Amino acid sequence: MSASQRKTLSISEQLEIIDDVKVKKLKLAAAAKKYGIGYSTAAKILKKEDNLRSCMQMNGNTNRKRKRQSVHKDVNEALTQWFTQACARGATVIDHVIRQKASQLAVNLEVDFEPSNGWLMRCKQANNVSFKKFHGESTSADHSSANEWVTNVLPQLFRGYDPKDVWNNDEMGIFYKAMPSGSLRFAGDEQSNGTKVPKDRLTMFKFTNMDGSEKQAVVVGKSAKPRCFKNVKTSLIVKPG
Repeated sequence: MSASQRKTLSISEQLEIIDDVKVKKLKLAAAAKKYGIGYSTAAKILKKEDNLRSCMQMNGNTNRKRKRQSVHKDVNEALTQWFTQACARGATVIDHVIRQKASQLAVNLEVDFEPSNGWLMRCKQANNVSFKKFHGESTSADHSSANEWVTNVLPQLFRGYDPKDVWNNDEMGIFYKAMPSGSLRFAGDEQSNGTKVPKDRLTMFKFTNMDGSEKQAVVVGKSAKPRCFKNVKTSLIVKPG
């Protein structure tokens, strides 16, 4: 269908198409022909049924050709700007935070507005926002700040010190009873239930100086005198050099 032949349907007319197909069992091709639109356009209308019905409840006048702008446009725009900045910072944002921030913005803008679950759903759909799980810690490190620190700040702090006297330490957890997250199975074996994952751990502190001439490690357990170290002389006090 050419651009000149395209037909704009009101929300009410689009809902009539949906009812014709789903309630009256009219074939989609027949419904498209009845309303003078293409088959693909009719298919798209069916896919956005929930959004159309939400618009009907929110806007009232379903004979409009276009959805009217939200009466809370200022709040929505301010919230979108805040959300964009929060994502750029790598902040964690959940539904509760969105609603809380929207309420705060409404107060600041002197708008009578209470963010509901329905509003939140429509807001996320309109902005194509969905919940995603984090993978790894790729967003945890600020590489530009780290490079700035190493290049400009750290050399100033080291000035006047011998490399062997500059030390660094870090902490790591040792889950000594941990098992792999999966296992080999015969093809067709649908059993995928895992077992309870042991949380037993030791904490290790590792120390080293700048020139690498000294390296030390301290293991911190749960007991002051672990049975596994019976008859073994131990000390948690490390004196490098």
